[in-house]
Amino acid sequence: MPTLSEAGLRLRLRQWSGKVSVPMLFVGHQVFRGSWEIARYASEQAGNGRLGDFETLAPWNDLSEAALAEGRTRVLRCILGNDQALEESLPTFVPKPLRRILRFVARDAVKRLDRKYAHLAKSGALRQALEKTREGLALAGSDFLINRFTYADISMATVLEVIAPIAYTRPPLGPMTQECWKMPELANEFSDLLDWRGRLASSPATSYSQFEPEHAS
Repeated sequence: MPTLSEAGLRLRLRQWSGKVSVPMLFVGHQVFRGSWEIARYASEQAGNGRLGDFETLAPWNDLSEAALAEGRTRVLRCILGNDQALEESLPTFVPKPLRRILRFVARDAVKRLDRKYAHLAKSGALRQALEKTREGLALAGSDFLINRFTYADISMATVLEVIAPIAYTRPPLGPMTQECWKMPELANEFSDLLDWRGRLASSPATSYSQFEPEHAS
């Protein structure tokens, strides 16, 4: 929970200044920050190279991170411009009658997030990632960017969440917040990539548990 849980995270990290962000993986006294570090750790622990060669995967991860940064900024600013989305952003324990009164709390939290990540957003990064994914799949001649299912496929499938999300959250996103996550024009233009994601999500070999069964079919 942005803002509310940051103090607890800093306490656990013993980090009182500077930016902190999730995801993080705590393993004993070690902390792995970000999806890339977590994936590398998981691959090393598995010892079977299942996620692929990370030197080869790095350019795909960079594309994904840049695209997600642009997408994140767009979503945050969409929420800032929508009062209902702001109300939906408040914690579930806030009673409905108080949500309108407490919009300012949500607005402050969203503005904080926007300031925190805005410097990472580069216009065009999202489209570039989608185009590179399409090119990579065409070059590979299969549903895998690098010969077989690897972290590259995970990274680029995740990018599609900011144009046509299928992942569910707990609690679920409100209807106006869901709309902020959608980009119909790009979803239509890159419908072939949405179909690709659907094939990955429905395959027993690559299915991700975060996706609802009805969306993964």
